[in-house]
Parts: sequence; C-alpha cells; structure tokens
Amino acid sequence: MHTEEINKARGFFYNLFSLLFVEEHTKEQMPAILENLNILKQNAFDEDVAKSAEVILEVLEKSESNELYKHYQDLFLVPFGNHVSLSSSLYHEQREAGIMLVKVRDVIAKTKIRKDEKTFKAPEDHYGFIFTLSAYLIQEQLNTKSKENLHKELFLNVINPHIDSLIFNLTQSNDSIYTHVGEMLHNFMEFERSYLEVSKVA
Repeated sequence: MHTEEINKARGFFYNLFSLLFVEEHTKEQMPAILENLNILKQNAFDEDVAKSAEVILEVLEKSESNELYKHYQDLFLVPFGNHVSLSSSLYHEQREAGIMLVKVRDVIAKTKIRKDEKTFKAPEDHYGFIFTLSAYLIQEQLNTKSKENLHKELFLNVINPHIDSLIFNLTQSNDSIYTHVGEMLHNFMEFERSYLEVSKVA
C-alpha cells in the first residue's frame, strides 16, 4: 500500500544517500548526516540497516570532522586502489556521460528543478545527484498529490539496472564507512523494488 508515511520515509533515505554521496555534502553537512544516521539507528525498518547506521556513527563520532570527506576522496576520487565509480553511465556502457546521462536529463526536463552547479560539480548521471533528484521527486509528488510518478521512471530507467554493481563495489571496498553504506543501500533498494513493483535486472 502506498501511503504518505512510507513515501516520506523513502524521501528520507534518498536524502541521506544524497548527503553521503555528494562531495560537497560530505564536507559541509556533517551535522545533518549525524542527525539522520541517529534517526535511522533508532527508527530503521530493518535491524541490519539500524546496525549499519550505528557502525557508521561510531566511526564518525570518534574521528575528526572531515573524516567522511577523507573516506569519500579515497574511495570515489582517487583513481587507483579501491576506487569505486559513482557514474551510472560507466556501469551501463563503460564510459562517462553516456545514455544514462540522457535518461536522467529526460526526467529533469519534466520538472522545474535544475542542477545547482555550485553543489553538484559532477554530471547528472552521478549517483549523488540521482539520489538527490529521487528525494526531490518524491517530495514533489507528496506536495502536489500528483499521480505522475517521475521517480518510478527514474528508478526503472536509471537506478534499477546498475545499482547492484555499485552496491557490490561498496560492500567489497573494505572501507570502514562506505562498506556499511553499501549494506544500507542494498536493503533499501530491495524495499524499493518491492514497493515500486520492479524486478531486479538479471
């Protein structure tokens, strides 16, 4: 059953993933990140999600304020070692700025939102932007009571096909923060597929 409460919770998750996967947010939004992880730790729909949030909090609360940003740099920006790509186009066709960029822009064209170049230096097919857009689309649907489900279009065409590759890379990275972020993302994506009635891509 699709309820306002469930959609608010879905928006919360996408907003949290936006905070964790947008470079500028990892530098400047630590109070919001910690607050949301604490909320998740206490109110998660799944025990494993709550445990992952707790582990991430333990790492962050014992570290310097820029700890998350350092992990982000090491994992997503340094092009060697345990590098994990956040480009959905790269997962789709092994190159940057491919068809997934077009598909995200097709969804954006149906909205009033435009990319904030100050916050989002990466292209629109970057998962940080995709999660941000997802939170926005869900909130807009809640605000307008629209029956048009642009987020489902985004999920079907962009998120669902390759999110498992990103999750695998995160959980195998051995990073003390993003391994657990990957576990949270896995559990949430399984919920999303069930909720949106979308099958996992074989």
